[in-house]
Amino acid sequence: MIAFLLIFLCLFSFADRILSRKETEGWWNVTAKIDGFYNSPENEYDVMYFGSSNAYCSFNPLVVWEKTGVKSYVFATQQQPVWATYHYMVDALKTQDLDLAVVDVLMFSKNDEYYDDGVNYTFCDNMPLSKNKLELVKASAPSGERFSLACRFMKYHSRWNELKEADFAYNKREMSDYSKGFYVLPTCYDMAEAQDLSGVLEEAPLTEKNLDYLNKIIELCKKEGVELMLVKTPSNATPDEKKYYNTVEKVAKENGVTFVDYNMHYDEIGFDFATDFFDDSHLNVSGAEKFTEYFVENTEYFDGRKLNDSDWQAEWEEYIKATKE
Repeated sequence: MIAFLLIFLCLFSFADRILSRKETEGWWNVTAKIDGFYNSPENEYDVMYFGSSNAYCSFNPLVVWEKTGVKSYVFATQQQPVWATYHYMVDALKTQDLDLAVVDVLMFSKNDEYYDDGVNYTFCDNMPLSKNKLELVKASAPSGERFSLACRFMKYHSRWNELKEADFAYNKREMSDYSKGFYVLPTCYDMAEAQDLSGVLEEAPLTEKNLDYLNKIIELCKKEGVELMLVKTPSNATPDEKKYYNTVEKVAKENGVTFVDYNMHYDEIGFDFATDFFDDSHLNVSGAEKFTEYFVENTEYFDGRKLNDSDWQAEWEEYIKATKE
């Protein structure tokens, strides 16, 4: 019986690895980025950024390193719900002794209780099985729809006739991401001038679930001794979204947490709306460089820090090559 179970587990693990969805190349290589974090050395990062696509299109850890020597990583996924952000932070703190956690607050403006499979599998697929992942699964789907999130084989077992050479070559333990979770988006979207939010002072109520997880994020950082910074990265926010951000700002102030809405700082950042956006709500690589430099120069944590080693020089050179191409 023991021999049978061992053989079954080996075959199941092999089949699960081969059949699972993988995005390891190109702009949207989420598999490499998430696996890359889990393959990082312990205590490699002093700062990490969490949230949805607004986070991974805005924070450029290589620019942060080049300017200050601080090592950081973007641990974000597409439309990452607030509860997924919390559980990603829990996983990050298992191996990283962070000084600063930066959370983009876009998803606090969304009122969904659950999200579709495309979103759920993006943040669940590559998280290793653990008690924390099972809690994330429980928060992410109603009872009866959770098993395939915890066991991705149930979702992807029918991919056998779509398999390519890359599926067999994939080795989770060898995955890395030179851009440290940042998405290098090169194309430009000629965006009209951003919406004026200066007169939006009203507050919109957060859903009970989002408010609960906001408080959990705050308490987690207090418990772990991590400075928390809640931000809204530049995203051409709408007046309706701004009302939710105002509520997050209020909660942040009540708990002594820093909050910054960078949609209110476009002039200081120096954006060119014809060249610095990938689409009407995400920065491209040019815009991200400008924003990251502004973020570093105007965040107290980075004051006085200087480049003190060359561990990431190869990644920096690869980034320069990629952006030139």
